[in-house]
Amino acid sequence: MASTDEKDSDFKGRCSYCNTNVGRDKVKTCSRCRLVRYCSKECQVASWKTHKPRCTPRDSYAQDPTSHALNTALSRWINNWRDQLHTWSMWAFDLANHPPDRLATHCFVIELERRLNPPTPAHSFTLHGGGVESREGLIERLREIDAASDDTVACINERRGNDTAQIIVLCDDLIRFLWFSLRDGGASFRSHDQALSRAMATDWVSDLRDAIDTGDPASSKNHIMRAALRAMPLPT
Repeated sequence: MASTDEKDSDFKGRCSYCNTNVGRDKVKTCSRCRLVRYCSKECQVASWKTHKPRCTPRDSYAQDPTSHALNTALSRWINNWRDQLHTWSMWAFDLANHPPDRLATHCFVIELERRLNPPTPAHSFTLHGGGVESREGLIERLREIDAASDDTVACINERRGNDTAQIIVLCDDLIRFLWFSLRDGGASFRSHDQALSRAMATDWVSDLRDAIDTGDPASSKNHIMRAALRAMPLPT
């Protein structure tokens, strides 16, 4: 029998919509692409609006093995890093120093590059860049590179209120959208010490790049220690 830690880290038992880990025997895989899983019919229906534009039939990849390999690798990488991406996004949003509608007006964006011959799925990509961007600004940036389809714009503009964060992963011509709701509506992050919250939002891109390069999601804790040192008042 798997331990609790093993169960929690098993991405094949997680719902791609609500991120709840219900175990492999209880999730249902999308029959069309076979890449995402849901814990219930309700989550599958709720996810369809944003999943549909990127739900490519599995058989279609037979003619494009390169795209299939990239798509599969990205799915596995996201599943390994999903929980940490949630954490990093909240650090980057710096809710303690921004208006209450921060999550409704902005999104957390990271840009990845494929790594050659990765030793594990968690090493499959490196971080090229990232930022917290306004939805309008991101759409404009994607339009400049002719990557803002109607479906993409609709997904970016899908706002789920002030207590739900949106993560957008860009990799070559692939775009992935992740959402997660804060259990307490974001109150714990908004009530953080402002100096520490600001420090957590400083240099997060370089620290996340370092964490991703290790291939170990647990290495993200190093950012907390660095931020704590930055937030300490200078001796007088």
